[in-house]
Amino acid sequence: MKELNLFMENNYPHFHPADWVASFEKYANKAGKYPLCQCNGIWITESELKAIDEIHDKVLERLAFTLLCLAKFSNFRNPNNNNWVNYTNGKIYSMACINTTAFEKDIKFNKLKELRLIEYAKKVNSLSIQVLYINEDSEKKLFVSDFRKLGYEWRLYKGEKYIRCATCGMLAKNTNGKRKYCKNCGENQNKLKALQRYYENKILDF
Repeated sequence: MKELNLFMENNYPHFHPADWVASFEKYANKAGKYPLCQCNGIWITESELKAIDEIHDKVLERLAFTLLCLAKFSNFRNPNNNNWVNYTNGKIYSMACINTTAFEKDIKFNKLKELRLIEYAKKVNSLSIQVLYINEDSEKKLFVSDFRKLGYEWRLYKGEKYIRCATCGMLAKNTNGKRKYCKNCGENQNKLKALQRYYENKILDF
């Protein structure tokens, strides 16, 4: 557990052990059932990018890109996955960086289905989605290694102004061209600077 805590502290700036205990125990108990899986990232091909570009709707493009990345990651984990995505709607939309209502979520999925880009599972109680535009035979064009903000990954690819946080590596908007940190890391940097100034003033007063 000490090694795990050290790893988390070195890789997650906002890590607090007490917040993660239940999750660690949950997944540790399941660890013996599944083989270890290390994925450094997935490649998006020219054909796949073209299929998304042809949607001509910025929000649906982000959603389609997110579904594509999740399906390819699931294929990596399980070669027999056959391009299925088994995440909750809330998780998918969060990773796609799309804020909308539950009703609108279904509408957007249906629009992708009408475009013949996705298909639903036949089981009534299944929320799984199959991505139909995966083409591994096409030329590799874009490598995705960070799945935290997949919607921003697409916007960055489309030329919008985003930066990778200098501390945690998460994508953040960079409208003024001067930003170095995401919101959380920026706030932490300001706190550290304020604390540093406080102690410097204490020393001068002494």
